[in-house]
Amino acid sequence: MSPQVAMRRRILDTLAYPRTVAMANVDLSACPHSGFFKVMDNKCQQCRKHYECDWLNSTDDFNDLAGKSMEFMYRALAFGIDYVDARSAIADHDIDVCECDSCEWVRNARDLAREYSQMPANVEPALDQEYQK
Repeated sequence: MSPQVAMRRRILDTLAYPRTVAMANVDLSACPHSGFFKVMDNKCQQCRKHYECDWLNSTDDFNDLAGKSMEFMYRALAFGIDYVDARSAIADHDIDVCECDSCEWVRNARDLAREYSQMPANVEPALDQEYQK
């Protein structure tokens, strides 16, 4: 397995935690679209849950997350890191020393993001073909 394929799988696995945190904290019960973000809908654009809802929908397994570009996945990971980090800050956690699941996840996810950013550029079509094997 190539390093790029291994990285893709690690990012996919890592994205599960912030999705769980977001789904537990974003109340979509009053959403007119039942939580399915619609880019062109003014109600979605003006909703205060806009970013979380858009991110949840774009990283949903049914949206073929595994087939997205590595750059997309990296940006999704970055958003997840920011989201969980912000939730931890609201709870007055010190990310650097706290041992809770969220703080530990943020530290590990930051390491993964740093590792990805240091990888040599890859060619997406070859990566996608190898990933599907």
